[in-house]
Amino acid sequence: MAGNEVRRPTPRKKATPSKPTRPAREAGASSSARKVTAKAAAKVAPKTAPKVAPAPRKGGGSGSTPAFLSRVSHRGAASPQQAPATSRDRRKRHQRIEALRILAIGAGALVAVALVLLVAYFVLRDSSMFQITSVEVEPTEHVSVEDVENLAQVPVGSTLLNVDTAAVEASLKKNPWVASVSFERIFPGTLKLIITEQHVDSLVVMGSGSVAWYLGDAGTWIQPTRIEAAEGQSVDDAALALAQAEGYLLITDVPSTVDPKSGSQATDEVLQSVSEFREGFSDELSSKIVCYSASSTEDIWCMLSNGVAVSLGSATDIPEKERIVTEYLEKYPDTALYIVVRVVSNPSVRTIDSETVESAEGSSMFDGLNEGLDANAPTQADPQQDEEQGTDGEQGTDGEQGQDGSEASSGTVEQNVEGSEPADATAQDGATSDGQGL
Repeated sequence: MAGNEVRRPTPRKKATPSKPTRPAREAGASSSARKVTAKAAAKVAPKTAPKVAPAPRKGGGSGSTPAFLSRVSHRGAASPQQAPATSRDRRKRHQRIEALRILAIGAGALVAVALVLLVAYFVLRDSSMFQITSVEVEPTEHVSVEDVENLAQVPVGSTLLNVDTAAVEASLKKNPWVASVSFERIFPGTLKLIITEQHVDSLVVMGSGSVAWYLGDAGTWIQPTRIEAAEGQSVDDAALALAQAEGYLLITDVPSTVDPKSGSQATDEVLQSVSEFREGFSDELSSKIVCYSASSTEDIWCMLSNGVAVSLGSATDIPEKERIVTEYLEKYPDTALYIVVRVVSNPSVRTIDSETVESAEGSSMFDGLNEGLDANAPTQADPQQDEEQGTDGEQGTDGEQGQDGSEASSGTVEQNVEGSEPADATAQDGATSDGQGL
């Protein structure tokens, strides 16, 4: 039966590799080519070649990069120069242009106004509308209205706009008290003059006579004045009283070689030496000085308000001289008569035994200076002088007379030699207990 026939297995054919289709062959060829190219590139490429970032994982993750960011990064960012201008940049540029335009318009308007004013000035400066019809002036202590009227001669026909103020000021300065002049225009026709006087610095008394000169703070001679001394009063004391009443410094004993002229500068060497002391001293010491005696550049004295005279010598070592004077004043506040600091290495002080020293207001203030104290060679200090001397005519310190009839002196002199401590000794130059006759 056909159904009972034994079916023999069909022998299988030996599988033969099928030829790949053309697309498959091309894909295989390109794959092998890419492998060969990659190997060649790996041999040629430098070791520092940048690593290629791994492809992003599906579904994202902590190490994955979103697809849209990956696309943006591969496109490359545009440079700032190539970036299009934003609306903010355009707005700023527009604002700058507008500001420059407004400034240009303002500058043009100012120039136009200035031109109009300039033209108006030249048109009106000679107009009779502003012609000067009156001159006002306020008198000062030493400049009267009559003085101004005689000196400030404003030309007839001058206006407030064309008046020569420089010429008017130069004319007013012929008065030595006039330091400067300012002008105020009161329209339509009034010119007001405001005068500033010279500030007096000192009153200078010549070595002989009773004539003194006012010296301004700018070093300019102003004008002379006569010193009227009362009966029994010296010219120096009268000059000091005048200077103190008016708040000036007194400079006396000036040599006759000084020849003042109103309006000229005081360039004399002796006055320059006084100025050097005044500039070198501190304000504290300067406030105590009421008078300078300046007979020569090497012989400058000063008088303090308490009546103490100080021999300064030439204008050298000024700070050290002040230090020594201050120390002596502190040590002998009531008994110092005069201090010598001509040579700072060998200063000395002469004292009296009276309770107080005569003040600067006394009429005998200049007695010591006028009698010619020999301050260059003070008595040598002797530490044994305070002991009672023998009876052979030497002076004793108790004011008793020796056998030769000479009277002992109660004044003392202290001298500092080569930096040693000062020593007290009895003065042998005739000092008396009341400070007179030195």
